[in-house]
Order: sequence, then structure tokens, then C-alpha cells
Amino acid sequence: MAQDKTVHKKNLKDNLWRDLQVYYDKGGTNFWSYEPKPKGIYFLSHIYRLNGTEVSNIRTWSTGQKGDGYLLIVPLERYSAKQLRLVRERVEADPERIHTMLDQGKVTELKQLLAGETLTIPSTVVAT
Repeated sequence: MAQDKTVHKKNLKDNLWRDLQVYYDKGGTNFWSYEPKPKGIYFLSHIYRLNGTEVSNIRTWSTGQKGDGYLLIVPLERYSAKQLRLVRERVEADPERIHTMLDQGKVTELKQLLAGETLTIPSTVVAT
């Protein structure tokens, strides 16, 4: 059985929600740019409205890449359950910090945090 991509959900206000998702993608074609999409572990942030049981998409968080709302965190040649688990654990460890980074547009720092790297840019991320 496939693992749920969603690691954390946050109610931003009223019925506006943001999901933090981590998943493995076997690669293929990026349907926005038609460029090859590499295999690896990806992070996705998804904002939507929840009205009762009806979900309506509003937007996908923009990472500055052409039309896509995901970040390649760990490039892989083949599937690695360990790498997927490590990235999921990093999201689970501090989801509020990740939401704050998204709100502040700190894409470089977010990618470094999720990859388990030392932040090269001093973190001025303050939880709100």
C-alpha cells in the first residue's frame, strides 16, 4: 500500500489549508516545461480551500521554477526508502518553521533544511 504523501496540514485561516507533502517520483516529463523531470525525493506545498468535504484548489506554492510547485530535495538513481524517511522526518520535526519559510519565500533555506544541509544563509526565519 502506498504511503500518504501528506506529512503535515495547517489551517492558515478560516477554511484555507496548506499541506506539506514529501514523495518519491520516478521521473519523466515536466508537463509545464516539457523538460525531463529527474528521479528523486520531492517536497510539495499545496494550498486549498476546504468547504465541508469539498476541496477546491487555489494555488500551488511557487518555488520560482517554471510553473511547478515542487522542489527536488534528493536526486536519486533508484528508489531509497531511507532517503524518503529522512526527508519526511525533517518535515515532521519542525513543520511550523517550514510553513514560516514558505510564507517568507525562503526557498533556498527550505531546500537546505529538507536536504539535511547546514544553512548557508543565516536563518532569520521567525515563527509567527
